[in-house]
Amino acid sequence: MLHKEVRYVSKKILIIDDEADIHELLKTHLKKIGGTEIISAYSGEEGIKKYKELMERGEKPSLVIMDLNLSGKDSMDVIDLHKEGLDKKLDGVRTTDKILKMDPEAIIWGYTAWFGTDWAEKLREKGVKKIFGRVTPFKEFARMVEKFLKGS
Repeated sequence: MLHKEVRYVSKKILIIDDEADIHELLKTHLKKIGGTEIISAYSGEEGIKKYKELMERGEKPSLVIMDLNLSGKDSMDVIDLHKEGLDKKLDGVRTTDKILKMDPEAIIWGYTAWFGTDWAEKLREKGVKKIFGRVTPFKEFARMVEKFLKGS
């Protein structure tokens, strides 16, 4: 009797968010989804680098979860510059643009406190598939991610 080799392939989720607490909360809920590997990036630049590395290894993420404000700051003055691309750090819009130029088939969802703003609309215009506000409970968001992953 011949035995087929069964290779387990996990689905990768790349979280790009500048807040460590958000990573931990998302990981707490997302790790309950079987067969997933969660990768963290704390800036747009790091997210692009990790996406590229995974893609080059043939392990591109099944889903990218993207925040808008990747400035690392809460000051509105800094955030205003960040939104307009006038600071040195990439925001979620520019990060999304760069990932989709590298891989037009990338699936990116926004998960941000800036839901419902013009800034969030720019994210949608760049090609994000869905945008969720941070008012969406983490547990509910994780259920939507699980449903998506099971369908992909």
